[in-house]
Amino acid sequence: MSINQVRIAVALLSLALFAQTAFWLLYDIVVRGLPGAWSLWTTGWVPGLSATSSLDLGLAALQLCAGLAALFRTRGAGGLLMTSCAVTLGFRLPAVWYLLLDSPSDPWFGTLKGASLNAVGSTAVLAVVLCLVLGGLLLLARHMEYEAAASNAVTGGVRPVKVTATASGLLLAVLNVFYIGRNAVTAFQVGPGVLTDLIVGKGSGRAILAVPSPYQWVCLTVLCGAGMLLAARRRPTAPGFSVGLSLFMMPSAFTELWGYAVGSMPVTAVDTSQSLLEFVGSAAVVALIVGDVRRDRRPDDADLDVMTPAVPIGTAAAVPATLAVPTTPAAPPAAAAAQADEDDDPAEAAVEAVEVTVPAQRDNDGDGTAEAERPATEAAGA
Repeated sequence: MSINQVRIAVALLSLALFAQTAFWLLYDIVVRGLPGAWSLWTTGWVPGLSATSSLDLGLAALQLCAGLAALFRTRGAGGLLMTSCAVTLGFRLPAVWYLLLDSPSDPWFGTLKGASLNAVGSTAVLAVVLCLVLGGLLLLARHMEYEAAASNAVTGGVRPVKVTATASGLLLAVLNVFYIGRNAVTAFQVGPGVLTDLIVGKGSGRAILAVPSPYQWVCLTVLCGAGMLLAARRRPTAPGFSVGLSLFMMPSAFTELWGYAVGSMPVTAVDTSQSLLEFVGSAAVVALIVGDVRRDRRPDDADLDVMTPAVPIGTAAAVPATLAVPTTPAAPPAAAAAQADEDDDPAEAAVEAVEVTVPAQRDNDGDGTAEAERPATEAAGA
């Protein structure tokens, strides 16, 4: 299996995940109408049981961009695919246990009527399976690109510049403070046992593909932590990973800000600050990364940029010239044989060079006056 075949396969898998998300988004639009669906995504509350939430808007954007980036071999595609795989897996698993733990005697969503849990949950199970296959193919692509780089003595993906890596790392660190703090405050207010029930989501959801806020904060804590680590080590996948998280967070943050603006949701300082940071901060990080990529284009970018060897952005164009070995015309057979005899022992040649150079340097150092006068004498003789 070639790297191009792997690239096409992971692109198609990401687009298949997008199709699953987009299908249920369109389902809510068709069933409730566009105003009703928009009210669902901005307020989180509508009569009955829905299929999607505002998080699915960001998830669809992430899955679509990751698939297209892989198809068109865009730089950062590896990081986008990693984020798409991880986010989809994390935010589709709850629907799987909703399906498995639901029973006629104890319905998971109580008396809410609407979208079919069996239908939506079955597609969520399929999405989880596709994520596992996608993750395996990404590991295979990383292994193949690493071997290709090692055998051809070429560099891998391009590392992000320090300013961009620092900015994205700081944003993710501040967001992690929000997510960890909010779960800590919730645990203090309701107790760890109730917090566990809230994370599981029993009886608290109004959409099958939605996740409870505590579970969302736990997943984002892990994802932001991974993004911080990649940014701190300036891995080639760091820009794509940061862009992926930004694409995922911005739509839901925008819908929340919209709900606060129109007064359809209760406004708190913490909620508003978190949503503003998710939206404005993510947009700024995306702008920085896109600007870096536009300033430093390479015609021979790595296929998926999922490999470890890397060079910083800004030096990628200079590396091939630095590593290039000048070629010399081929010598005749006799001359080549003589040259081979002379170069049989590199260590011996180095010793001879030292023996010739050092005494000459000592003579030059010891008789600086003679060296200074010699050009004048030679000129007079001439």
